[in-house]
Amino acid sequence: MVRMSHQRRPFPGLPCIIVLVVIVPGLLFCLLGLLELVLEREHARQWTELSKQFKPFYWWHFVTHDGRDLGYEHKGPLQLALHPFAIYSNLPNQHSDHFSTDAHGFRISGGDRSLDTPARVVLVGGSTAFGTGLESDRETVASQLAQRLNVEVINAAVIGHGSGQELTYLLTELVDLHPDVVIALDGWNDYYKHLEARDPHLLGMNGFDEIEDQLVASAQLSDSALLTRLYALPRIVFPRLVTRVRHSRIGLWMGWFTREEIPPQPLDLAASRYADNLIKMHKLGGAFDFQFLAVMQPDVDRGADYQRFRARAESLLAREGVRVLNLGERQEFLPSMFLDTMHLDGAGHGLMADLIARTIRHEHLLASAQGTIVPEVIR
Repeated sequence: MVRMSHQRRPFPGLPCIIVLVVIVPGLLFCLLGLLELVLEREHARQWTELSKQFKPFYWWHFVTHDGRDLGYEHKGPLQLALHPFAIYSNLPNQHSDHFSTDAHGFRISGGDRSLDTPARVVLVGGSTAFGTGLESDRETVASQLAQRLNVEVINAAVIGHGSGQELTYLLTELVDLHPDVVIALDGWNDYYKHLEARDPHLLGMNGFDEIEDQLVASAQLSDSALLTRLYALPRIVFPRLVTRVRHSRIGLWMGWFTREEIPPQPLDLAASRYADNLIKMHKLGGAFDFQFLAVMQPDVDRGADYQRFRARAESLLAREGVRVLNLGERQEFLPSMFLDTMHLDGAGHGLMADLIARTIRHEHLLASAQGTIVPEVIR
């Protein structure tokens, strides 16, 4: 009986396994990478176009304090640098066709001139005070107020800042400028924040939750758990694609993204937090020898909720003796002066400067500055 010799045949499923494990994932990765490049180019093109549009917004871009890109979604021309106390502030020494900042990050007034009165005013606030949407630095309320009062007005406003950030910025840096008067031109950001804040601790602040999310995404890549790093990898490698999927029907179905409305924080709580921060600014004036004026910005719609917010805050401020100029109650602001809900054009900024200057004169807020020498700001 002849014994047949059998040759060992290759495992028939091995090529299929190689295809499934190596080739298909490799092709899929290349395809996703190509799609990500297309989406990234589209994203860059959109931000290039948006950056050319300065009305009604100066689009922003988050960077570190020394100018390194944080990888945030917005890529606009106005750079906002992380700040150790106020969360973020304007990056110093920016220059564009429509706005510029000095060595401190303050918006430049638009021209140097000799001062007859040795007095200094510091303006804090958000995008309205900064002058979002204006064609030049000369149109800002700070620049026009300086002309009307013949004093130095430092525009320390930062877009998006709430009263908590203004208070922190004032205490940690701006008091060192030895102002005679501090003006807080604000209100809208604190009012609007209560509509989107999940945590009442965020009232009066802005930008913290967005930057926090960015830090979490970056930290997941260095997490000690392998699964955590793998889970975060697609978001880092394919950020545009993941964003599209999260906001698609697939993302809704998988529970990555929901369209549930965030329950707003109580309006009275937001108004109380806002008033409390302004009261603290007022009390700082006693400690650092400056006068304080709270100016509540107007809105084009004269919305009932925003009116109630201002009325509640104004009542609380009056109890503490804080001077308040409520521009939301002034009929002189015409709809034609507004670029959007709350940002004003040059004429609107001129009207704000007129009303603020009139209040400062009526209240004699600069009286103590007569005959004094204002220290030079270190440039």
